[in-house]
Amino acid sequence: MEIDALGRSCLLALALSGLGISAAAAAPAQTQEPPQPVWRTDVAGSRIEKAPLIGLVPGGQARSVRLTGLSRTQFFDFGVRADEVVSRASLDLAFTVSASVLPQVSQLNFFVNGVLQQSVNLTKEMIGAPAKLSVPLNPKALNSRNQISIEFIGHIKSVCENPADESLWLDISNESTLVLEKSRIRLANDMTKLPAPFVDMNTMQATKLPFVFPEAPNAMAKEAAAILASWTGRMTNWRGADFPVFFNALPGPQHFVVFVTNDKKPRFLADFPKVEGPQVSVADAPGSLSAKMLVIAGRDEADLLTAAKALVREDNVMIGDVFRPGAVPETPAREAYDAPNWIPVGKTVPFSKLMEYPGQLTSRGYSMPPVQLPVRLPPDLYMTGNANLILNVRYRSTKPMTGETAQFRAFLNGSLIDSDPMAAKDGRGERVIALPGFYGAITDNPAGSLALMTQNVLSFGVDYERIAEGGSPENCKSIMILPHQMEVEPTSTIRLEGLWHQARMPNLKLFFQSGYPFTRYADLSQTAVLISDGASADEVATMLNAVGRLAAVTGAVADKVRVVSSASDPAAADRDILAIGRVVTRMSDINAENAADLQAHVEEAIRARNPGDAFPAPEVKVLAEPVAAVVGLESPLKSGRSVVALLSEGPASSLELNARLVKPGDLNNVGGTVAVVSPGNVAEFSVGDRYVVGDLPWYHRVWMRLSRHPGWLVVCALVSALVIGFAAFVFMRRWVGRRA
Repeated sequence: MEIDALGRSCLLALALSGLGISAAAAAPAQTQEPPQPVWRTDVAGSRIEKAPLIGLVPGGQARSVRLTGLSRTQFFDFGVRADEVVSRASLDLAFTVSASVLPQVSQLNFFVNGVLQQSVNLTKEMIGAPAKLSVPLNPKALNSRNQISIEFIGHIKSVCENPADESLWLDISNESTLVLEKSRIRLANDMTKLPAPFVDMNTMQATKLPFVFPEAPNAMAKEAAAILASWTGRMTNWRGADFPVFFNALPGPQHFVVFVTNDKKPRFLADFPKVEGPQVSVADAPGSLSAKMLVIAGRDEADLLTAAKALVREDNVMIGDVFRPGAVPETPAREAYDAPNWIPVGKTVPFSKLMEYPGQLTSRGYSMPPVQLPVRLPPDLYMTGNANLILNVRYRSTKPMTGETAQFRAFLNGSLIDSDPMAAKDGRGERVIALPGFYGAITDNPAGSLALMTQNVLSFGVDYERIAEGGSPENCKSIMILPHQMEVEPTSTIRLEGLWHQARMPNLKLFFQSGYPFTRYADLSQTAVLISDGASADEVATMLNAVGRLAAVTGAVADKVRVVSSASDPAAADRDILAIGRVVTRMSDINAENAADLQAHVEEAIRARNPGDAFPAPEVKVLAEPVAAVVGLESPLKSGRSVVALLSEGPASSLELNARLVKPGDLNNVGGTVAVVSPGNVAEFSVGDRYVVGDLPWYHRVWMRLSRHPGWLVVCALVSALVIGFAAFVFMRRWVGRRA
């Protein structure tokens, strides 16, 4: 009976398939089948993600998109994680078209990675009012990094049409979304794929990578974790990285890093075999169909540190699922201010060193957008009168049409700094541009000023004059507008001379924006992280998030950082200290008086050099809301050294502080010496003593001090005049006496 039933099922299936074939044959030939979903046998679950389309515009700063007859194509970039596959994709477009656009003959073309997905004619109902359109995309055309392009072919006249007509436009609404149905896939345990799947560099989202310890780690295990956090932060860069910490527990169905020694193992790895030395391996996470775990193993914590340092080296060759490093030679310490992401002073730097991706300095189109180049400077620069800030820009572009002109323009942070007419005889040019300077500390320049700041964007573009002639139906002149292309040569250079390093401390704005003073040495060789051995999981997470943020600023791995559990450790005596702990005083209110008390208690706690818990929390909590604090002060262990303390009251306040540390752009405008972080608010206070660090020459230091006190400046001028006048009088008397 089972066989007979199976036979009937097969006959029924054949009959249905025959009907399907007949129906397909009867269907019109021009009907386009929708993209079929991607089916795989190694997927685990599925979910739908919706991303705002405007947020996918390259640069991430767009607020709206308008397509015109001259600028008729817009690109949108997005990525897919290495451990994900897209089974369905669609573009839900919300837009408004000018009422002057002709229906049916106008259209929208949709491309994915240069492949046409669909061409849609604009109907009468879509013209002159908000409209919506859902376009299916072929998931098989997607890669790890993708680009969607929308092309607007609009017409407002049947004859003698002018593409530059201002009534020819289409606005893409910020309600437009990209919809992706994603599934996780199980990757092979292959070390050659690192940093995937643990670090996500394809999408624009922050990386979330939990760290798991068998128990509260000691200083050496924390140091190994800090090095791995900096390795992750360096790669995620502006995207941000979050490092939740778990003690002897699984973090859930996600990728994570776990630390194991022969004597200390989490419960879920109780059967992990003993190792004979440092070891790094990739394995399937327990209880998950797709998650992986990066296992850092060793005989003891010293082996964990060795394994972490071996993993972050760039000259390693790792094959298979296990990497057992041998002797790991110590890398030389980096010099001050040599962070890969910063422009060094006194050296000529080619643009190729500043480029973040191929093609960054190339622009194409009917109306070309400027190319952009980020320029990051050390945050403690001090400019004097003899400084030179020189750009040597070489560029190539298409030649202007006969009778037309073009102009090269350069911008600094959106402000015009130079322009030059292009020679019509060739498409090459070269400009030497003196960047607008400043006098004093670079941090004193307000945002939006026409001067260099810590984080800058150089933009270069070529604008073409266009002559569009009209006509009449009886005497129509056709207009053909050709696309242009402009390239800034990577051999162009930037050179900064005559700048010194000096900063008035403490200054939390320098810390939040650039990680100063710790990032002066990109490998953190002059940094000691002070955190107790019994630190909670949220405190260890704060340490990892802070170190990851510092590495994102410098672009270097912090393989020379030292983690200590007590201020009495010799490593803390002659280093800048990044302290992690609990709020050490009861705050009755968020005001300057409480901020000053908090700063004084931090100084006392470090000066005491007590072993164990460096920052004992008060027993009584006064404020109802969770409060965290960031405190800056001069190190009580050595003058000229700095302390930045990240303090919280408990898990709730640590969560608030960590959420802000994860976002690279958050807290950038917070300054002062003490910042109190509460839900939805950050209060800053300037309390305590100030001090100066840097290498500014003595005569500039004298002038800087006198410039703050005009009265003393007048007194010094009078004294100088008296001394010079008296010296001249004595000289003249002696000269006259010799002649007599």
